[in-house]
Amino acid sequence: MEENRIGAAEMKAIELDIMRELYRVCHEEGLRCVMAYGTLLGAIRHHGFIPWDDDIDLIMPREDYERLPEVFAKRSSKPYYKIIWYRDRSSIYPFIKVVDTRTEVIEHYVDERWCRTGVWVDVFPVDGIGQSDKPFDEVAKLRHKYDYLTANVHEGSSTINLLGKRVLKAIMPKEDIYLIAQQIDDIARATPLAGSKEVAQIAWPFGSSERMPSSIIFDTCLYDFEGEQFDGPRDYDLCLTRWYGDYMTPPPEDQRMPHYVDARWL
Repeated sequence: MEENRIGAAEMKAIELDIMRELYRVCHEEGLRCVMAYGTLLGAIRHHGFIPWDDDIDLIMPREDYERLPEVFAKRSSKPYYKIIWYRDRSSIYPFIKVVDTRTEVIEHYVDERWCRTGVWVDVFPVDGIGQSDKPFDEVAKLRHKYDYLTANVHEGSSTINLLGKRVLKAIMPKEDIYLIAQQIDDIARATPLAGSKEVAQIAWPFGSSERMPSSIIFDTCLYDFEGEQFDGPRDYDLCLTRWYGDYMTPPPEDQRMPHYVDARWL
């Protein structure tokens, strides 16, 4: 119902509190958790959320990431925050989401049979990476399958886009979305982090621009974010340049796209 609707400002407040709780638990347990992507960009350019963006992205070294579900379930003081992921089929994504179970979010471009979650914070694992870009290529192929399997055939950016999704979804073989998520995760964690000169977020990557020196995840410092301080990579310039290019110049107003979601209190 309309009176239960969660607006952008309220959604950001929920996400900030989830991040606050995640960092508290991680610090108490000695787990490393680092701001990344638009969250890091927001911290550097806006000292908080990017004004037209409404999500939080964090990264963790694989060893700490694998411990997080058990640790968070035991140590979180807020029982309505829950970790969901493909491994227990509470989510279809090949990475962790921490959700507020008091809320419900529907993503417009994703079939809601797959993707009714709560307001969330994304947590991605960082893994070792060898010299070859093969893992990125393999994940990209699986992502194409994944995206069409989960596509909402009733939403599209154009008539042609909508028609294309309907045709492809009709002719594609019906595959197990959880198996695809597992295959992506298996590729991501194939190379141990220990001893790797370079690391990468492979589970949901931009591409080979994810390659970073291992210091990115281990050499961190605090940055201001919405009046609080959270850990981010000390060499933020390297990260943001690889992800976004000229990151200090905001995009034109017509390209400042929010996420297409509807959120409400349950």
